[in-house]
Amino acid sequence: MNLADFFASVLTTSFVFVIIRVAVPLVCASLSAYTAGISGMNNIAVEGIMLMAALMAVLGSYWTQSAWLGLLIAILTGIVMALMIALFSMRLGANPILVGIALNTFATSFSIFLLYLFTKNKGSSASLASKILPTVDIPIIKDIPFIGDIISGHYVITYLVVLAMIVIYLLIYKTPLGLRIKAAGLDQEAARSVGVNVNRVRIISLIISGLIGALGGAYITMGYMSVFVKNIISGRGWIGIAVAGMAGSSFPILIITTMLFSIFQAVTNIFLLYNLPSELINTIPYVAVLVGIIIFSITETRKRKKGELD
Repeated sequence: MNLADFFASVLTTSFVFVIIRVAVPLVCASLSAYTAGISGMNNIAVEGIMLMAALMAVLGSYWTQSAWLGLLIAILTGIVMALMIALFSMRLGANPILVGIALNTFATSFSIFLLYLFTKNKGSSASLASKILPTVDIPIIKDIPFIGDIISGHYVITYLVVLAMIVIYLLIYKTPLGLRIKAAGLDQEAARSVGVNVNRVRIISLIISGLIGALGGAYITMGYMSVFVKNIISGRGWIGIAVAGMAGSSFPILIITTMLFSIFQAVTNIFLLYNLPSELINTIPYVAVLVGIIIFSITETRKRKKGELD
């Protein structure tokens, strides 16, 4: 591979299309972690939620022979797992971080158990006649040169995720409920003192978190791929948690950072076409995350030192 071939692959509409395609599950993971975290409830179970939703989307669409019902079952799975965080941490007093870790561990093992139970295969659901969601060709836009090739033709969940981004932004920044959610995350005692039901808003945030995470998981097995395989999420949930941590309460930074990591993921896909070692190339997105965390840590340390000097 030479630079000319690389740039010839990157500077195309198909590459931008791929960026959007790989960005969807990463955006879902980031939004899932963000919506829970901004209320003060760190959802460390994003990876597990996406994994179980990915499997239940396949099983649900196979059982019902309907892609839409499979998606609904996946979403309900994500919401139930998110509510388990609320149950164990709010009602039973468990540490939400530990609950999240436990759910991730549970999802890893239980997904393989269910996969084997219904397919007699511990690695793949290829034997199941599961359904995939349709792609959407947007009228008029699909015929516009360049723009149509980028925007039109994606799986329906892509457009649902774009809608979810808009709705979550408006919810957090433009509604009284959003103010309550942010207040609960900033200082729960102060929020309670002005009449905010902290537990209620946190449960709402967790429900949204589980729903968005489930969309990301379902997208992978009902769009990005048409089959469930062991550990199919491949750390996307953890990347989303890292991005949400770096973004803090800033929604624009969350989206920008997620898209940057999506570009690295898309570049990885291009490198794989040139017979480069896959074990090395597949580390690119995670190295990017590590570098991002280091830069974020250095920036935050400098801010604290400057604040102490001032």
